[in-house]
Amino acid sequence: MAYEIINTQRSTSIIRVVDAGAATIALADLSANANETINSANIKRVTWSTNGNITIVRNSVPILSLHNAGSMLLDDFNYSIANTNNQSIVVTITTGGSLVMEVSKAATYTVAPSGY
Repeated sequence: MAYEIINTQRSTSIIRVVDAGAATIALADLSANANETINSANIKRVTWSTNGNITIVRNSVPILSLHNAGSMLLDDFNYSIANTNNQSIVVTITTGGSLVMEVSKAATYTVAPSGY
């Protein structure tokens, strides 16, 4: 399994996971730099395709079980999946497939960012 995370300070992170296996995304992995400490992350958008199933678990709590292909644009409804949002995100893909997920972040900063 391969995954990629694209982080932006004071904004969202994009997580892309491909192929069968399991990946654990720690909150620290969502930090854009050493100045940013992530305290929680809410799932805003999910797009997936699989010939098996994809599960997302946080703190041993199943959050999503995805099959076939689809997308959920939760933030279009002013909603996000925030259950156990201060825990790592564990993505498991059985058989094969891909997942792209956007998460919002709550963070603290060692030095307050300027220019915002």
